Amino acid sequence: MKRLLALPPLLLAVAALAAPTIDPPPGWRDVLSEGKVRNAVVALKGPETSSFIVKRAPTAPLDNPAGVRGYLRDVLAGLRAASRREYQSTGRVETRSFRNGLTAQLLRAQLKGEERLVLALFGAAGKPYVAVLMSAAPEAMLTSLLGALELDRIEGVIQSKGVVRSLDGQLELALGGGLRSRSLGDAEKAKGFVLAIQGAGAEILFMKLAESDATKPGEQAAITRALAAAAAGVDVEKAAAVRSAPTAAGPVGVYSWAPGAGGEKMSAGYLPWGYWGYQLFGRGPGSDELLAGALAALKGGPTAVAGLLAASPTIPIEKALPWRKILLGAAAVLCALGAAGLLSWSLRRKNANLPS
Repeated sequence: MKRLLALPPLLLAVAALAAPTIDPPPGWRDVLSEGKVRNAVVALKGPETSSFIVKRAPTAPLDNPAGVRGYLRDVLAGLRAASRREYQSTGRVETRSFRNGLTAQLLRAQLKGEERLVLALFGAAGKPYVAVLMSAAPEAMLTSLLGALELDRIEGVIQSKGVVRSLDGQLELALGGGLRSRSLGDAEKAKGFVLAIQGAGAEILFMKLAESDATKPGEQAAITRALAAAAAGVDVEKAAAVRSAPTAAGPVGVYSWAPGAGGEKMSAGYLPWGYWGYQLFGRGPGSDELLAGALAALKGGPTAVAGLLAASPTIPIEKALPWRKILLGAAAVLCALGAAGLLSWSLRRKNANLPS
């Protein structure tokens, strides 16, 4: 077992969230470090009054066309009020895909009859982002800006319909209704992650634990709460009380969450499954709801054995344990992850709010 000193850098890897990055095109410069644009993850200044800004948009609806249109209209209204410029738009939203894998929903606006503004809404790692491009020729800059955002290690192939199965064939989940799955990166697979589920502005990762890695059932509830608190960087007492999370397959998991910065929630869970189990890690404003909802819909996959599932242990949630023992158990789990295991959650974290 690794000592507790190994815990902080691993928790940093769990807690951090990747953000889109970009190498400025010719004639543009990065002004993010100047702090002139609050809560941006990308801020570029171009020729004359041109600018390109990307911010996280935690409440933006990616899956609802009417919601997207209303959201972008609200952003435009805010920009109109802040700039005191009479930007006008037909309200038409178009979908545009770029070679970097980004698919964005665009709303264009004119100033004195000339197109001067493009708003873009897109998703990365289950998180919505809004981009604002102001330019004398915004159409000419779309490929050089939106099409040049670096999204690798943030979002894999997204599946939003049909049925998804974990890599080990044990878990099965019907997608739709806001639930999506993301393909896993090679490093995630190497560390034992078998499934990534997105929805409600959050993402949940399932990591399979071998029998030798699993702790005693009576310790799992306390360890789950400690993991949630540690990932959020708060005291254990600030983490939510552990709750049970039944599955459609029979086994009953447990989960907890803790408040992070910028309205985020860091969630942790444990699902007993036959004679092994799955550790769950999530982040996002609705990560606790997503975790519980995903487990509620979870069924046994093609390799699951009904007899083994029926014998899955029950996780008691009332028993208290000494905090040193809890933290040591949590450290053992996190050390199994490794800092490289969460490429989709990199060490670059910048909180962002909606543009006003």
